[in-house]
Amino acid sequence: MVRIKPFRATILNPELKNRDMLICPVYDTIDIAQYNHYSRIRDNVIHFTVRRPDMDERSFVRYAHETLTRMFNERILVERARPALYIYGIRYTLPDELMCEISGRAEKEYFTIGLVALVQLEKLNTGQIYGHERTFESKTRERYLLMRECGMNFSPVVGSYKNHELSRIFKSYLSQDVIPPLVDVKLDGTLYSTRHMLWEISDESLIRDIEELMRDCRLIILDGHHRYSAAYRLNMAGGPAYTLMMLLEETDSSLLLLPWHRCVRRCNMRTLWNAIETRFHVERCDRSGNSIYSELCKSNGDVRVCMYDGNGFYLLRADEESLRELSEKRGERVGLDILSLHEWLIEPSLMGNPEEDILFTASPGEAIARVNSGSYHVAFFLKPLSMADIEYKAIVEQKGFPQKSTLFLPKVAEGVVMRRF
Repeated sequence: MVRIKPFRATILNPELKNRDMLICPVYDTIDIAQYNHYSRIRDNVIHFTVRRPDMDERSFVRYAHETLTRMFNERILVERARPALYIYGIRYTLPDELMCEISGRAEKEYFTIGLVALVQLEKLNTGQIYGHERTFESKTRERYLLMRECGMNFSPVVGSYKNHELSRIFKSYLSQDVIPPLVDVKLDGTLYSTRHMLWEISDESLIRDIEELMRDCRLIILDGHHRYSAAYRLNMAGGPAYTLMMLLEETDSSLLLLPWHRCVRRCNMRTLWNAIETRFHVERCDRSGNSIYSELCKSNGDVRVCMYDGNGFYLLRADEESLRELSEKRGERVGLDILSLHEWLIEPSLMGNPEEDILFTASPGEAIARVNSGSYHVAFFLKPLSMADIEYKAIVEQKGFPQKSTLFLPKVAEGVVMRRF
């Protein structure tokens, strides 16, 4: 049974004129250039959501707490007077280079809405809440320490549900033109621009209806595995029994699933090519991003990835017999593209630390540029998974994909809706 409840949201003060300048992308998508850009603004929420690259964990947690306290005292951040549920709407467009990765017809503009509520925590994959990606202990620990010190959920974990009646209620609620958004801010990111809106639902009868409809739903975490794991750990240590989540209908056509591509900084190329020649059939392909995806998506159930090493693009099709052995050994049949890439190619040839020497990017152009610059040895391109793949992995196999296997869009922004406990 999924239990949700309303809460008193913390938001940027509606009286502020520059709220657009005070939000930032979700913490785990921020690179050094973005950090430098957003942190120039004294009151941007990045100062308590994202660790500066040259700052140690303990110093960051202390700095975040001090900054958060100041922003409450100066009424940059304010807490709503009474508990409520919230509808979070995100309007966005995609750059041309990502359009070819979308299965089906791409739209000029997307708009999705989700419910923001407190959700009762439970151990993943043991009840009604499922995860599908493995996590890094160091990243879970940092989020745990940050939440424990600051007493805050800074951005909602994103999950999906199946219940069209809930979505109908939210759309009907928003059709009432007299209800203005509590928050309406724009965020210009490096990948795509987004508009974030937040509406408050304070009607107690409607809240009870939503709570009841959500009880029998099954939730799958789409984005925020580290935040959820940290919240569960905090709960086990005596902290809050609920965490902040944004819940989206799984069949929403504006909820997109794209791949994360991999760039490897330090790679033993001889070891890599030996592994490729042992496990894969190799074909050259041309240098355009569209060609990469036309080749990847020709798959009839076979496993294939594309690789760029600075000299050329290669389509790698995995050997079927080797794949059967890998599937039987791991007890997994979904996501073998990603699993074989990591187990056969990246892990044996990586000359360094996975957390530091593998770059994840949604942009094929960025991946190619990183290799061309010489800062990375090789880039790998993957085709998107499907929502059916995610469900099978989480619910049937009850295993996790490697980190950064799924890119769900749109992403929430830091600073739109928070919760103090």
